[in-house]
Formats: sequence, C-alpha cells, structure tokens
Amino acid sequence: MYALTPQQTEAYLRHLDTPAPQRPDLASLNRLIAAHQQRVAFENVDVLLDRPIRIDADAVFAKVVERGRGGYCYELNNLFARLLLALGFEVELLGGRVRWGLPLDAPQTMLSHLMLRVLLPEGPHLADVGFGSATPWRAVPLDGPMPDDLPYRLSPQGDGTGEVQLENFRAETGWAACYRFGAEVNAWVDCIPRNWYTATHPDSVFRKMLMTARSEGEWRLTLANGSLNRRHRDGRLESRKIEDAAELVGVLQNDFLLNLTDDEIEPLRLRLAGLLEG
Repeated sequence: MYALTPQQTEAYLRHLDTPAPQRPDLASLNRLIAAHQQRVAFENVDVLLDRPIRIDADAVFAKVVERGRGGYCYELNNLFARLLLALGFEVELLGGRVRWGLPLDAPQTMLSHLMLRVLLPEGPHLADVGFGSATPWRAVPLDGPMPDDLPYRLSPQGDGTGEVQLENFRAETGWAACYRFGAEVNAWVDCIPRNWYTATHPDSVFRKMLMTARSEGEWRLTLANGSLNRRHRDGRLESRKIEDAAELVGVLQNDFLLNLTDDEIEPLRLRLAGLLEG
C-alpha cells in the first residue's frame, strides 16, 4: 500500500474541510476521523446497482473525492490509510471478522472487514471510518484504558484475538459485538478477494439491502432499507420508516450527502422499490 500523492492529499483534505495536521499524533488522528465520518458516508449504492467495486487508490479517490460518494471498508479505510501515510502516520492493515448483530457467543465468521492499526506516540490505536452504524467516532486504544467518552471496550478472546464491543446496544447483555481481529498485519493483496466477495457474492449482505451511515456532531445517522435511525452518543434513538423509494433517494442525497448523477437516480429508485417491497 502506498500513500496518496501530494495533489490527492490536498484535494482529500479540502473535501473533508479540514487542514493538514501539524504532527501525526492522537489528537490529529481523532480530528481526521471525525471530519471523515461527517463528510463521507458509509454506503453500498454501487453494489446494489451491480457496479464493480474497484479498490485501487486512484479509483477510490475518484469515487469519494472527485465524485462525492462514499463506500464501505475496503474503499473508505483503504483511502483513509493512504491519507494517513501521506501525512506521516505509521499504519498497518488488520482483517476483521464481523460480529455485528450476532450474540456474543455466536460461531466464527469470515474475514470480511478492513480496519487500521495506527502506531502513535500515545501507543497503538485502532482507526476505522468504514463500519457502518457502529463505527467508533474516534480512535480506539489497543493498549491501556478506554477513554471515558467512548462506549466501546476491547474484549480479549480465548483464541488470542480481540473483539471490539459497543456498550448498551442490547439491553439483555449490555454489550454488542462489532468485530473480532488478531494482531497479524494483513497484506493489501489479501483485501482484493475479500472485496470481491463483499461486492459480488449472492450471500453478501451488501447485495441484499441498502446500508448507509454518516455522523454529524453527537449523533450517527443510519439507514437500513427504509429504517432511518438517528442514534445519539448518550443512547437516545430517534427512528422513522420510509416506504417510498423516491423519498429514499432524496434522503441519500440530502442527509447522507451522496452526489448521485441523473443516470443513477432512476435505476436506484427501482432497486430500492424492490427492496422495500421485499
């Protein structure tokens, strides 16, 4: 994996509406994460439109920065890692096993998530801008105590891996699993087949439903087909159902800041209408 060019870095930071950091430290990383989650949505629209998901640097840069779109982990954490490298951060790729929506004792899942380990003066931290509704809004420490304002924990597992868990999502357990990962650094080439599965395999959840998320201040806005949720950091949840596909397209444009072209809108409306009916 290589860094973005100086020109790409400048354009990316301009797209995020944030200046280049003075130094590669934790405060700078958290500021970049917050800016990214506010400006760039997690979304799978191109998957639903049967478009190939290319994850080479230039293709993702063109989609996110030049076209004003979002993506999922193999796009967003990929591009974010390249930005961090260009800004002087030391970054390693980690592969994750998604556990979201599963009981804490559920069987093993496949490697299908990409996140970043950033080696900082303050210690190693997990950085993630591409995990949808449960994406942490700041870096998660891999050593030492968890910040008081971050309702996540890193739970050691019996197989030597760690599991990121979110507090107070499920009342019956008090914790919800996000994903599980080990210490092994992943090679970028390993992401290519995983991305192919995520975007094309009929069993991939990305092909079965619309999923989008974006942060704004103290809340996280998420959309799963027609279920629109605004989850505040204190646990409060505001929800509403959207039953009209044209309204869904408008929400994607206005609330999730997706720059959809004229030739995308009608095919997307038809696809979303089918999802709502199903």
